[in-house]
Amino acid sequence: MNLESLVLDIPVTDLLYLTDSYLKESAATVLRFEPDGRNGAYLVMDRTIFHPKSGGQPSDTGRILGEEFTFHVNKVMFAKGVVVHWGRNIKGTAQSGDFSLTLDWAQRYGCMRKHTAAHLLDSCLPRVLGRQLETTDSWVGDDSYVAYHGEPPTKKQLRSVEETVNSTISMGANVVARTMSRQEAMLLLDPSSLDRLPKSRDLRIVTIEGFRGIPCGGTHVRNIQEIGQFKLKPCQTLGKEFRVNFALNP
Repeated sequence: MNLESLVLDIPVTDLLYLTDSYLKESAATVLRFEPDGRNGAYLVMDRTIFHPKSGGQPSDTGRILGEEFTFHVNKVMFAKGVVVHWGRNIKGTAQSGDFSLTLDWAQRYGCMRKHTAAHLLDSCLPRVLGRQLETTDSWVGDDSYVAYHGEPPTKKQLRSVEETVNSTISMGANVVARTMSRQEAMLLLDPSSLDRLPKSRDLRIVTIEGFRGIPCGGTHVRNIQEIGQFKLKPCQTLGKEFRVNFALNP
């Protein structure tokens, strides 16, 4: 399916998860329903609580229900500002009317904890190493990691990073997301990071109290104490980059 053709003439989706990452259920109106010919379908709503796979965060999963309609959301994607839900059409069709959206909350909340942990790692690692780092990649699903350009830290430095992250978590700090202009963002961010960001729109900045903000369109916990215990795994060297792997204990 060509997603850009699918969302043609559909207005951008209202992304409810940007203002409330803890929203587990919501009502929405269907804008397009397109079967894929294999007992599956593509579903576009006017608003959504489902986060698409983007920015190193995996797609949410869950259910969309209506009168005589059951749809299991297996994958969520972005196309031209529109969120497309793909999954298994269990019963009925969704041509019009209001429907209820429900997240697989355990999966989402795990991503929220790991995504916030990745931001905290991003902030603590340079402090321990005493040098600025350029983040090149990240993933907060299974086998979570953050990748950086440059020389990898030593085992001793990694132990210090782990201790610093866990000490910071134990003290707690609020996590705040704000949308602001580039001019405002320059006061919170490393100026070099702005060169890699869109120049024609406002930016959503996620800030952990006591640290610089990070541009991000993902979901996060309200306080870093929700992260739990942070555990670093062996670091991988990948050419001129290194990958810091991590996990969270319940």
